[in-house]
Amino acid sequence: MLRHLRTLLVTPLRAHRGRPAALLALLAACTALALIEYTPLTLLQNALFDRMQRLSPRDRSEMPALIVAIDEKSLAALGQWPWPRQTLARLVETIGTGDPLAIGLDMIFPEPDRLGSASLKRLYPQLGRIPLADPDARLAAALAATPSVLGISANKTLLHGNRSALKVTPVISRGGDAGAIANPFAGALASLPALEAAARGQALLNAQEDPALQDPERGVLRRVPLMASVAGLPVAALGPEMLRVALDAPAVEADIRNGRITRVGVDAYRLPTQADGKLILHFGPLRADRIFSAVDVLEGRIPPENFQHRFVLLGFTATGLQDRVVTPLGEMIPGVDVHAQVLESLLSGAALTRPLWLRLAEGALLITLGLGLIAAVPRLPPNFAVKLGLASAILLFLTGYAAFHLGRLLFDSASLVTLLNPVFFILIGNTLVASDQQRRLAEQALQASREAAARVAGELDAARRIQMGLLPDPAQLFAGETRFQVAAYLEAAREVGGDYFDCFMLAPGYLCLCIGDVSGKGLPASLFMAMSKSVASALLRNHPDDLAQALEEVDAALSRDNREMLFVTSFIAVVNVETGMMDYVCAGHDAPWLLRGQTIQRIRVDQIGGPPLCACEGFPYRHAQLTLEPGDRLLLTTDGVTEASNGQAWFGNERLERLLQENTQGDTAAALVEKVKDAVRNFEAGAPPADDLTLLCLEWRGPEARLPSPQTSTST
Repeated sequence: MLRHLRTLLVTPLRAHRGRPAALLALLAACTALALIEYTPLTLLQNALFDRMQRLSPRDRSEMPALIVAIDEKSLAALGQWPWPRQTLARLVETIGTGDPLAIGLDMIFPEPDRLGSASLKRLYPQLGRIPLADPDARLAAALAATPSVLGISANKTLLHGNRSALKVTPVISRGGDAGAIANPFAGALASLPALEAAARGQALLNAQEDPALQDPERGVLRRVPLMASVAGLPVAALGPEMLRVALDAPAVEADIRNGRITRVGVDAYRLPTQADGKLILHFGPLRADRIFSAVDVLEGRIPPENFQHRFVLLGFTATGLQDRVVTPLGEMIPGVDVHAQVLESLLSGAALTRPLWLRLAEGALLITLGLGLIAAVPRLPPNFAVKLGLASAILLFLTGYAAFHLGRLLFDSASLVTLLNPVFFILIGNTLVASDQQRRLAEQALQASREAAARVAGELDAARRIQMGLLPDPAQLFAGETRFQVAAYLEAAREVGGDYFDCFMLAPGYLCLCIGDVSGKGLPASLFMAMSKSVASALLRNHPDDLAQALEEVDAALSRDNREMLFVTSFIAVVNVETGMMDYVCAGHDAPWLLRGQTIQRIRVDQIGGPPLCACEGFPYRHAQLTLEPGDRLLLTTDGVTEASNGQAWFGNERLERLLQENTQGDTAAALVEKVKDAVRNFEAGAPPADDLTLLCLEWRGPEARLPSPQTSTST
């Protein structure tokens, strides 16, 4: 049952290398991207955009807005909040003497001052008709004498004290009705009518926190409304309204296109917004050097000239007043600094945007990359497929960072990578499964190949033993012989080779020496070598007195069925061990070396030498004679000696001649073979031999020699 259920679940994922399942995953990814506001991807998106802001915060070196703060120092000196309106009036008047561009009060005065005449007479009826100063009137006068802007706090529902009729400068809509598009509010809490009438403007203070985090203490402020709709009336936020007052403009303006608010600002100072008029604020770090304590301003420690041609915001920074927000930079800043940053952004034109076309481009890129992965991943090896997936993710993140740094565009690369992951994992999973199946098949094939190779190796080892068994052992063959000594060495470059040597008594008193080298290497050469040795041994016995004729018959016999066109070089000598007379023939082989006392020479074969056997069928070979002297040593070699290589040079005849001249005086045949073999292998410096190495040496001691024969050997 479980196996059947697993088959039902897994089979669709593996069909056609996972492409249909990946297409369904891509369709789901496109749907999630279109409805991203309703998915947890918004948390990932916000985290990415916050990270970009931390990497590249907005430069606040030129800060046209200053903050006069109701901070802990001011509360300690002037008492708890709220302060008497006379104190606030004096503060506004002091700031006004510095000729600021505008003064924005990030606070609301909905009730009369508790020390006003009406409040005092209610508390103390005995005051009767005694005239008392009106603090609210004092504040109203201060507001009227300065370019001041008061604030309102909009609410979704009409609460006690809220009003729907406000004294505000309406926002001018261009291309539509901004009041019907902006974020709607039922009413607002505003200051006293007398204060409203005195101020130059009244603006929205609300700055909504991210709804993705419900805890207001942890909410991150990313978007700030530049305007909102209060009881159907479009109202500007504090920053744009202060700019309007400073420029003495008739109104804040909102550009509308296709039912969406696109820009909000005053005159040429406008910022791109979201559809409902919210600004994605590019935050800069908090500048504590631009925040002045209110008590320092009142007591003259901050000269009013500091406020000249500046925007001045009056707000709260004291922790106990709870007007603090968290920015994408990870800082907790006073809310009044948000309005300061909005003003700076308006003046510099710096804002983050996420236009509709960018979201459409993200969707198109998601489809393009998804289809590209579906087409490419199943065709690639797993390691290249993984590299392709990583490269796609890196490319998306680099595109996002480039868009942010170069154009202040919020490209959502994190969501794209997250949505592409299921597509990629389905494909790479199927690729790994297919690769694993191929690996298993390859392992089975490798195992079969190893078994076949083992069988071949066993057969080659048997062939090697058979081939070596065909070669004579001079130590056993001529045991007790005192007139001469024969030593030999043969090592194949591979398991089997094409070199051979032979030595036997052709007739009583006549020693036959043969050496040959078949063209090529390996098994074909070894088979031809065995045939060559056998044919030569048989035909030489048939013609002991005529080496040339014997060699011609060997050539004819080997050429008869030589379909592979192999040939073999050969040198054959017959030595009368009583007289030292040597009769010899040569078929394309290297001339032997004759060591006589201190003299080293090569036997002349140029007059009698012919081509290798099977190279020129019917060639009339000739023979020659040479008389050996007692103590002479005859060294026969194949080209495995002279053509040995150390990777840079050949061993060569000159090096062999120096070796024979310098190190072999008086050596027996066995010692001479051993020294030459060691010199060749040392010269190769451990490199694998390039050709078969064969040495055959005769030391003729004379007919009367009766010395004990030294140990002779055959090495393979």
